[in-house]
Amino acid sequence: MNDVGDNMNIEITARNFVLSLELKSFIKDKLKKLLTYDSNINFIRVVLLKESRAEKVELIINSKKKNYITKCYSSAFEKTIIKAINNIKIQIRKNISYKTKILSKSELIESLESDSD
Repeated sequence: MNDVGDNMNIEITARNFVLSLELKSFIKDKLKKLLTYDSNINFIRVVLLKESRAEKVELIINSKKKNYITKCYSSAFEKTIIKAINNIKIQIRKNISYKTKILSKSELIESLESDSD
């Protein structure tokens, strides 16, 4: 099931159950909010797996900057989707703060080198 949004392609796969339209629209609404954290996201693969006691969600997100992957288990798909998306948000924030730290260090080195001239 593919949905082409602005620049984002969402692929949802359901294993061992039939995906309802309500769950599908819930997932798409939640995933589109990730664009506020990384506007370069162009492809999202969602794998939903219903097991005997748990429901598993696997998110694979491709961005121009980086790939993000998470797997979560819970008792309900809605709860698991929210957990998985929160994990991705944390990964995106860590990636951004890491790049900021590297940039700050390089700027510091450049300023020290220019001061010594």
